[in-house]
Amino acid sequence: MAQTTEHASRSSCPLACTLDVIGDHWSLLVIRDLMFLGRHEYKDMLNAEEGISTNILSDRLKRLEAGGLIDSIPHPESGRRKLYYLLPKGKDLVHVLTHMARWANQHLSPLVRIPPEKRALLVNKPDKLIEITLQQLDEWEKQFLKKKNKKG
Repeated sequence: MAQTTEHASRSSCPLACTLDVIGDHWSLLVIRDLMFLGRHEYKDMLNAEEGISTNILSDRLKRLEAGGLIDSIPHPESGRRKLYYLLPKGKDLVHVLTHMARWANQHLSPLVRIPPEKRALLVNKPDKLIEITLQQLDEWEKQFLKKKNKKG
C-alpha cells in the first residue's frame, strides 16, 4: 500500500489520493469485515475465506487506525484482545463499497455470493441497504463503546 501522501506530492487527483489510503485488496476487505460482516475481532478477520496472513492483517489494521478509518478498544472478555470498529471516516465508505458490490453483482454475478435478502436490497433499494448497515454499526457501538464513552 502506498504511503498516505505518496500521490499527493505528485498529483492532486482525488482517486490517486484515495488509493493511497484504501487502495489495496486487504484494506478494503478489513473494512468490509467491519462494515457488512460484523467481524470485529482479529481472529475472525484472520479466518475469513480470503486467507489473509497475520502480518498483512496486523499491518492493515495499524494503517487503517493511523489513517483515522478505524479504532480499537480492549475486548470486554480479555484485555489482551481488541475489538475493532469503524470511525466516521471509515463508515463514509459504505456508499463506495455498496456501489462496488452492485457492480460485482451486475458484472461478476456467477462469482459472487450475496445473501438473497441483501442482494434484493442491493439491486432494488441500495439506499435502504446503506441505512440498515449504518444502523447495525450504530447498534454495535451502543453495545460495545458505552464503556469507552463513559471514560472518554
